[in-house]
Amino acid sequence: DSDPDNIPFWRILNETVLKNAKDKKPSPILSGGLMKAAIEGGIYPSQLYQAILGRIRADKDINYVRAAVIKAHLMRKARVHKNIGIGEVLSMGLNEQTDNRAYILGRLFAVLEKAQKDAAGGQLNTTIKDRYFTSACATPGAIFPTLLKLSQHHIAKADYGYKSDKRITELLEKVDAFPSTHSLEEQGLFILGYYQQKPAF
Repeated sequence: DSDPDNIPFWRILNETVLKNAKDKKPSPILSGGLMKAAIEGGIYPSQLYQAILGRIRADKDINYVRAAVIKAHLMRKARVHKNIGIGEVLSMGLNEQTDNRAYILGRLFAVLEKAQKDAAGGQLNTTIKDRYFTSACATPGAIFPTLLKLSQHHIAKADYGYKSDKRITELLEKVDAFPSTHSLEEQGLFILGYYQQKPAF
């Protein structure tokens, strides 16, 4: 609630820089590309999108600005290329109607993380997000079978595990298979699915 509706450029660009980097200056090429896209209404630079995905993979942190940049990039790209499929997925809040697999898998990851937290009563040093998020986002076929196996232990241990079990079942009904890899675009949709599912709890 305290974050601005219109995010200033400096804040967006700061999200592309390593937190412990000696030189905290973002790339001037990236700055110019972002300004050009904003003024001309073109697609935001792919380097910006890739830099944000890279920071999320490294930090395992999806904050408001990072999620907003991913969403803005995908929406602008969908509008320019008239890709209606992506545009339909990206709603203001959680989209429970979409059948987009990458988005659903992001939501599923959030549900599996909640099942783990419920089982531990919030007393966790390391969550599945810390260990598996990057792999689940990029190579879901290799990770989700393991996560689903782990979730059965968490569901059995939690007081209200049946709620998580129901959510998992509902989401799995929309997934025909776990893809071996996700494209960069699909990774963005996965991250948004995860980010938008969490406050819905």
